[in-house]
Amino acid sequence: MPRYVVTTHRAARASAISARDALAAEPDVTVVSSNDPHMVTIEASEAAARDLQAKLKDTHFVEPEIRRGLC
Repeated sequence: MPRYVVTTHRAARASAISARDALAAEPDVTVVSSNDPHMVTIEASEAAARDLQAKLKDTHFVEPEIRRGLC
């Protein structure tokens, strides 16, 4: 399953709920890491990620996680 990073817009951090709280009740989303409540890594289908982008666009970014490694 693809991974995505959900972050709270920096300018909205004082007024918006955290990314962790925004994702708490979302179906088809598995939280992988939420040590920082404003930057959360999730696993979700592409369709679920698009829905999140549309729903949270004013306060949060939803972007694919990019993993790099030495092979």
